[in-house]
Amino acid sequence: MAVVCATNLTEASGRSAQAAAAIAARLREPLWLLGVLHTEHSSRPGYRARDEARARLSSEAARLHSMGVSVEAWLLEGSPGTVLVQDERVRNARLLIVSAEGWGHLPAWHRTPVHERVAQQAHVPVLVVRRQGDALADWALGRRRLQVLVGVDDSGVSAAAVAWLHDLRRVGPCDVLAVSVCSPVEERERLGIHTPVHLEVLDPVVRRIEVLDPQVERVLLRELRERLGELPGEGRLELHLEPGFGRPADHLLHVAHAHAADLVVVGNHQRGGLARLWHGSVSAGVLRHAEQSVACVPSTQPRVRKSVPPRSVLVPVDFSEASTRAISEARSLVRPGGRVHLLHVHRRRASDRSWMMDQYGVVPEPPREQSAVLERLKALVPREDGASEVQWTMEGVTGDDVARAICQATEREGVDLVCLGTSDAPGHSSYLDNAVARTLVERCRRPVVVLHA
Repeated sequence: MAVVCATNLTEASGRSAQAAAAIAARLREPLWLLGVLHTEHSSRPGYRARDEARARLSSEAARLHSMGVSVEAWLLEGSPGTVLVQDERVRNARLLIVSAEGWGHLPAWHRTPVHERVAQQAHVPVLVVRRQGDALADWALGRRRLQVLVGVDDSGVSAAAVAWLHDLRRVGPCDVLAVSVCSPVEERERLGIHTPVHLEVLDPVVRRIEVLDPQVERVLLRELRERLGELPGEGRLELHLEPGFGRPADHLLHVAHAHAADLVVVGNHQRGGLARLWHGSVSAGVLRHAEQSVACVPSTQPRVRKSVPPRSVLVPVDFSEASTRAISEARSLVRPGGRVHLLHVHRRRASDRSWMMDQYGVVPEPPREQSAVLERLKALVPREDGASEVQWTMEGVTGDDVARAICQATEREGVDLVCLGTSDAPGHSSYLDNAVARTLVERCRRPVVVLHA
């Protein structure tokens, strides 16, 4: 698969073409040079304009060929944002490289620059080169390391960006700064970290709304590390949590500027029209305002996951026979060295309000019941052969909504699966029934196995 470079035959586009040639040579791929003669707002170009464009394109191809890369060149006519996306060579490219500059003045009805339109519509990774194009060329030529910032979250497009980053590290050494933009308030809610009513019981630093709680920070760093996986190649890796409110793109670019990044890598949902206005677009904000070169990676290719047994399973426990069956099932699902987490949720009573008000962190069982509940959970651990090959952990929490408390525990513990046994015992409000199971299946972001009564 070739590396494709779109050029507007200007000096600014020449820098991106030089970076494209160096990258193609490093990848040992041919370079396809697409010169675009912009004819959207004029009549068909005359022979003279077309001949001049072909001459400039041939000269550029010869210059790039001298860098030791195979170059083929074609001249396209029309609106750059349209002809590039529709071109068959672009659709089959390994990478599309385009300059952010030199595309001429935008008409009033086209508020989106050419490089943004191409990046938002192309179904291949798009590398938008800005003035730092020399850094990309020097990296591809082996003269320096590349300083790369990648935005990471829990979306599929973020996973595509991380996969592309892995490929980039295989090509050459990169120092990676992985950034996750997070709202402290939303993360405390997601993880079930309770904030005291009287904030004076907290450390003065943690009282500030924009500061990440240490318990939250530990979980977020673990999630960030898991989403990145084991990076191949050479270079440093730094994990960075950026507390923020509002547009994530602004926070990513703030970190990129502070750390002098050469390249920003983001995933691209490729939403258009009203969908982009409604949901927002991080990649569009980064493309519009970044000082650095930007790589936009779409999630157009389905990712094949390895079929492996779950490493960890959470089992909600109500001390019924159904819980015992669920624990046995979880034990059979987890591979040796894995973990089974037993969770009991105490439904909050009106009398619990007094001791819960100033609880900090995950709200435990009522003090008078904590020890007894943990002992009952320990007694449920199977004693048969092989049970010792699995790590068993226990937790008792208090909550208004049982399904919500279970979901929060799955996020804190980072489990792969939930195994729930439902009970059908009229009059026992503390039991995990089918209503809890339905709610859990709807809300939980992990797979849920339900063993019905």
